Amino acid sequence: MGRLATVALALALALPAQVAHADEQPWVVGVSEEAKTAAKKLLAEGNELFLEHKYADALDRYRKAIARWDHPAIRFNVVRCLIQLDRPVEAAENLDLALEYGAAPLEEGVYAEAVAYQKLLVTQVGQVELACDQSGVVVTLDTEQVIACPGRTVRRVAPGRHLVLGAKQGFQTRTEDVVVAGGKVAHAQIALVPLGRTTAVVHRWPTWIPWVVFGGSLAVLGSGLLLEDFAAGRMSDYDRALTRDCAAAGCGPGHPIPPADQQLESSAKTYGTVGTAVIVTGAAAAVAGGVLLYLNRGQVKDIEVGPTRGGGAVTFTTHF
Repeated sequence: MGRLATVALALALALPAQVAHADEQPWVVGVSEEAKTAAKKLLAEGNELFLEHKYADALDRYRKAIARWDHPAIRFNVVRCLIQLDRPVEAAENLDLALEYGAAPLEEGVYAEAVAYQKLLVTQVGQVELACDQSGVVVTLDTEQVIACPGRTVRRVAPGRHLVLGAKQGFQTRTEDVVVAGGKVAHAQIALVPLGRTTAVVHRWPTWIPWVVFGGSLAVLGSGLLLEDFAAGRMSDYDRALTRDCAAAGCGPGHPIPPADQQLESSAKTYGTVGTAVIVTGAAAAVAGGVLLYLNRGQVKDIEVGPTRGGGAVTFTTHF
């Protein structure tokens, strides 16, 4: 019972005794005694439900109490319920209202609790900053309209992926995924392109074709260089063999070059001839690949955009 009594005391929020000149306090101005009495009754009912862990019902009572008297202490009980219901975004928004006037309207212990919740919620809630400069554009965040442009706004959201959409009659609808982390701010600038007047980067051929030609030419060129290197090695072997076999008696009409040495010379010349031909072919292909890359460079072309039956847009690219 001692623990329940302590909790009940914390929840009771007898609405701190008002100091002198209460009529000057913002949370009291314009509130009739009848409204205060009704709000306190709803507050008491909400407290009982909260202690029974009926947080949704307690939240309903607290909101009805706020409708009669928007006192920061009652507003903080809304925050307590929303936290229990795992609704941190709404909790953070209501906590701002509960702390709007600082510690003055709250009991000391309640104010300390509110500040602790504020630090906790910072890590559980992110923000999206949305901006749009085009007049008449409607921007929605997760299907909720947030801006009638031109304008700028910052909205609290739960961490994760959120959908931003900008739409205007006669303009191409734009959608953008925004990923928000807890405690961070994500930014989205919405700018729409008029239907019938947009551009795109296009190429003459699929971009992989010139690169395949160019890459293949380098492979051929490399093969030719390897053959030339092999031919040079064979020729070096021939020179060494000729020096060895012809050093004593010399090589001439009476002493022909040994057949093995002649074979080395012949193969060296053959590899050299083939290597040269491959190099020429590879170089020509490389030039052709370079030309294709140049001709296939991206070009900005106008495209026509028209509305579809589903409200989106269909594009038709222009021809070269």
